[in-house]
Amino acid sequence: MKQKAIIGSVVAAVVFIAIIVGLYLLGGEDQSALERLRDIAIIFIVLLSLVTVILLAGITAALAFLAFQIKDRVIPLLEEVTGTVNRVRNTTNYMTEEAVKPLITVASNFSKIRQMSKTVTGKRKRPPKPPTYRSAEEASR
Repeated sequence: MKQKAIIGSVVAAVVFIAIIVGLYLLGGEDQSALERLRDIAIIFIVLLSLVTVILLAGITAALAFLAFQIKDRVIPLLEEVTGTVNRVRNTTNYMTEEAVKPLITVASNFSKIRQMSKTVTGKRKRPPKPPTYRSAEEASR
């Protein structure tokens, strides 16, 4: 694996150098070396700009595809979550109506009966008398 990467890098460098030399030799006889190198730099800048535009278009397409995939998967997931929330709400209402309400009714009836029996038998506790406070003069006497 490492050897393939090294061989690929060497081949790419040789091709790159061959392109530069070929472009340099294609320059006219009336051009100086600096003009030929300028033309080569312009050609590479244009090629790199083209590669950049192609890569950005590919990334944009990939992001658009990803957005559509997420949309197609999130909407059904949200519908499923909504259904689950509705089931939980219905279960809570059922528990309130069918399980807790009868217990509250029984407890309130038991409390009524207990209070009635205390009232009838006279065992009802009277509220305690409020404390009496003496003034400072009465306390000093």
